[in-house]
Amino acid sequence: MNILIVEDDVFIEKLLVACVRETAPSAQVYTTGKSSEALELANNHPMDMFILDIQLEDYKGTQLAQQLRSVDRYAYTPIIFATALANEELTAYREIKCYSFLIKPFTKNEVIRVLQDTIRYCQHLALEEQHKPKILRIEQKSFIFEYDLEHIVYIESYGKHLELHVKTDGTTVRIDRLSGLSMKKMLEMLSDHAEFLQCHKSYIINTAYISRIDKSASLLELSGVSESIPIGNKFRDALLNRGCE
Repeated sequence: MNILIVEDDVFIEKLLVACVRETAPSAQVYTTGKSSEALELANNHPMDMFILDIQLEDYKGTQLAQQLRSVDRYAYTPIIFATALANEELTAYREIKCYSFLIKPFTKNEVIRVLQDTIRYCQHLALEEQHKPKILRIEQKSFIFEYDLEHIVYIESYGKHLELHVKTDGTTVRIDRLSGLSMKKMLEMLSDHAEFLQCHKSYIINTAYISRIDKSASLLELSGVSESIPIGNKFRDALLNRGCE
């Protein structure tokens, strides 16, 4: 877990860091007293939680929070505000959707209680993310098709269109033909999903479905698919080095 503390009072910063260390010993803690440095840190390191002082030297913490919220990655990341201005609370909740508040002067126990609650919320978000289906969205003219990536068995290229072989139930594989998509474009769309691998100039496979590899014949078999899939010489080593044997 990465936590960014943005506080320009050195004493309060030390207190917050100590509380984080006690509550989440394995967390990586980043600190700064300037919003410009905070944005740079948030861009370079994926943060799981922010603790922001509302009254910073360069500008208000609420402005910093709005900038963070404009980044897709941080649209819902928990933000805790530290402030002596109670009237800022309602504005922050409405406009920025902050998770919690620490009203100065606060005690160590108050900080730890808020941190414990926020960490539980972060863990809940992480658990939801793990169980959320990974979706591939493909636009075709005026339509958008959505595919659960776990159900895509393999993709085959035919000239200027692709065929997606999609598992619909325990034994059936449906074929969807999509036009205007190249293998290069599809590989870009799947670049964040390591389970997909190109095994031939015309084939991308979901490695989770591999049931057998015939090295001598340069063919592989996929669960639920009757025909064998060729392995191109150019892609053979990458396939075998992935442990797909």
